[in-house]
Amino acid sequence: MNAGLKEKQFIIPMAGGGRIALYRLAPRRPVGTPLIFAHGTISNADAVRPLGRYLAGAGYDCWLLEWGGHGESRASGSGQNFEYPAFNDLPAALDTVCEQSGFRRVYWVSHSGGGHLPLMFLARNPECRDRIAGLVTLGTQATDAASGFRYRTRALCLKWITNLLGYTPGSLVRVGTEGEPTRLLAQWAEWNLDGTWKGGDGFDYMTGLSGVRVPVLMVAGAGDDIAPVSGCEKVYTALGSADKSFVACSVANGFSRDYTHGRLIYGRDATGEIYPKIKVWLEKRNA
Repeated sequence: MNAGLKEKQFIIPMAGGGRIALYRLAPRRPVGTPLIFAHGTISNADAVRPLGRYLAGAGYDCWLLEWGGHGESRASGSGQNFEYPAFNDLPAALDTVCEQSGFRRVYWVSHSGGGHLPLMFLARNPECRDRIAGLVTLGTQATDAASGFRYRTRALCLKWITNLLGYTPGSLVRVGTEGEPTRLLAQWAEWNLDGTWKGGDGFDYMTGLSGVRVPVLMVAGAGDDIAPVSGCEKVYTALGSADKSFVACSVANGFSRDYTHGRLIYGRDATGEIYPKIKVWLEKRNA
């Protein structure tokens, strides 16, 4: 269906230094509001490209974002934390997609850390909430990945090594395809160690989500120890959206497996079981 799709690359310089990369997958006659796809940490656009091509094949104008020093993007510096791309890279991507497509708002589809960006952005910027038409997150959470001795030790090591080096080596976190070039994951580790999702200035993102009322589809994996179902459920509960849906991908819920973090976005099972659910959700809202 989508074999003839061609990607067009956009490189956007950032005012504070660095750049983001966007890849457009547009059918000849796209339908509905554009979609931005955001990968997670320690990965790049390749992580979301299969889902982007799947939905472009269904007629949507799809944009793949590389943020924060991943793929062809460049971070402004190693000192930036998780909040930096939320308040710099995301607005730049949003402005570019809207300018190129002629639309004022977009749907945001994301895996892992790519879902933190719009949640933080919307929690802090109520005047911008009408620019995001809806959110789809796969394995996004910020508080529950350090429960028990094993996972707490993992988070402590991640925080310590990242702060020491100023970046996270790819060899330290083997679920992705590349390292994390900034101190971003040290902040994520701290959130999970503390069990609270707070900004560097103390802003409580979980509380701030009560004002976010865009339609949301949240997908979690029952076998995911990076984004445990419990943590995803906390984000889901905090959201003020009246139109929100939560899917836990498990054998008990009729799926072929208890999905792990990477499996939510990669592989034949995700293509056959998760991608269609996202497509149906969008079809009901993004005509």
